[in-house]
Amino acid sequence: MYDYLLTLAARDGGPEPSMDDARLLADLELLAVVGDPDREIRLKDRKNADPLAGAVALNFGGLDAVGVKNILGRTFVRVSVDTVVRDVYQGDEAANAEAAHFVRDAGALPDSLRVARDALRGAWVEIDPYQYDEYARAVSEHTGLGAEQAQVFAAAMSEGGNTLDPAGQWRFAADLGAALRSGATLERAGQERGAELVEVRLPAGQAQRALSPLLTLLTEQGARFGLPPVFHPPADPDEQVTARLAIRNGVLSEVAFDLGQFGGAGAGELPLRMTLTGGSAISLTAPPENRDVLTPQDLTVALMYLRTQRDAREENPERANIPGPLQP
Repeated sequence: MYDYLLTLAARDGGPEPSMDDARLLADLELLAVVGDPDREIRLKDRKNADPLAGAVALNFGGLDAVGVKNILGRTFVRVSVDTVVRDVYQGDEAANAEAAHFVRDAGALPDSLRVARDALRGAWVEIDPYQYDEYARAVSEHTGLGAEQAQVFAAAMSEGGNTLDPAGQWRFAADLGAALRSGATLERAGQERGAELVEVRLPAGQAQRALSPLLTLLTEQGARFGLPPVFHPPADPDEQVTARLAIRNGVLSEVAFDLGQFGGAGAGELPLRMTLTGGSAISLTAPPENRDVLTPQDLTVALMYLRTQRDAREENPERANIPGPLQP
């Protein structure tokens, strides 16, 4: 990953990547779930006009850092502050302790701020994605976690609309199918672990169109954490590129595609692995305990309350001078 980023930066004249960038991108796992919100019809039996439910979660080799659901037009988000601090920013003992304090203090918020309390503790809460600016302002002005973490939390509020729009999901499925049916050549490539392997060759521009929603989502999720993009438009849209498919029991189960093929000669290799499976790793139902939408106003009050607690703790003359989680 580091070699790939270094090659692109040198070629495009961009800033030199760090090993931390490479580590995060190498560990990045993006989970997307799409299905029938009523769990009554198989996805392949649904029509383009039928509603879909969707969910996305992101982690860096550990617990999910952020997640978003779109269920029948309602948007739910989850942000794990302590996971972000620990896994993304590699927080030291003091930073991890501060994040733990934050989550613990959030759990003590009064019932009048129940939805904001749940959100700050990392539970699923319903939000209005069209109020993103107000959420972002509340987080940026009143959080004590620092600018980077504030932007991560605020960015989660902008998800849902474009990412999980049912019409966009149907377009993705249609474009992917069209790419495999038109202008692509397929060749058997043997078997592996009980799966039939198929090599697909098609023009780079066609592959980009087919994978564009996924690659855009991958780029946006990385950019949220300040990571350099791993996807660049094809240098030559007509150049032939190759993907490898794994088919089990007549069903596509895995796609492997080298993103370096888009960069032309000398771009290096970067295999992107996509695993497709049945089932639902994220529940496609609305959290039953949530009845209210998180408002920017409640989020502001909750963050102001937590900031006051944090300031009082730091100004306490009786506070022991012990680093990390042993500090009262």
